[in-house]
Amino acid sequence: MDFDTQAELLYADLNDSEKEMIQYIKSHKPEVINMTINELAKILLSSKSSVLRLAKKLGFTGYSELKYALKKEIVKKAIIPTDLVETYKKEINKTFEYATQVNYVPLVYDIHHARQVIIYATGFVQNNYAKQFSSELFLAGRSNYIVSGESNFEVISHSLTSEDFVIIISFSGNTSGIVKTVNGLNMKSIPILSVTELGKNFLTKSSTYQLYYDVTEFSLESEKIVSMNCLGVALTILVRKYQEFVFYDE
Repeated sequence: MDFDTQAELLYADLNDSEKEMIQYIKSHKPEVINMTINELAKILLSSKSSVLRLAKKLGFTGYSELKYALKKEIVKKAIIPTDLVETYKKEINKTFEYATQVNYVPLVYDIHHARQVIIYATGFVQNNYAKQFSSELFLAGRSNYIVSGESNFEVISHSLTSEDFVIIISFSGNTSGIVKTVNGLNMKSIPILSVTELGKNFLTKSSTYQLYYDVTEFSLESEKIVSMNCLGVALTILVRKYQEFVFYDE
């Protein structure tokens, strides 16, 4: 289990004191792994029970397992990635790790029972993955419509009701051109699924459901490249969960 991942996923649910603990631990990992729980509690001006409670909130069995996770992260960061295939493998593993945090039951239920499903992607790469996702969803028996362009998305949004379902596929989740449209969907209580990189952003805050995928930035001939391969992984997992619901659970 990854400390940073757990902290990012659950950060919004923590109280202010727990958030301060998280910030200290993230900034002092080498020191924390050599501290006892009482020593850490003293530095944090907190108590042993509060530190233990935070560890369990993050999904660890206790403080020892939290420290073990920190040690693993320190070792990982010391290794310079040189193998792009290995990097891709790590992206996939991370994306599957994010997926384990999701309760897919209400999500696929709403998709299945929606009057219509609208899919909107914010960019070229995202749109390519959206087309593949749309086809697989259609083969599973769920009709859907891909909308291209911000203006078209806004126009179609006016005809949608709370009986519909909207899936928005993005990279950052902060595309300014769709803020007005998304706010309009929220005002009409239309369920939204956001699919973005991990992190807090406008879309995740404005959506009913959230899925995350891992991205990696690397240099190729002095140019910065962002790998979004795992967007396809996240969408494939959703399709498989939908197929399980339709074919086996319903």
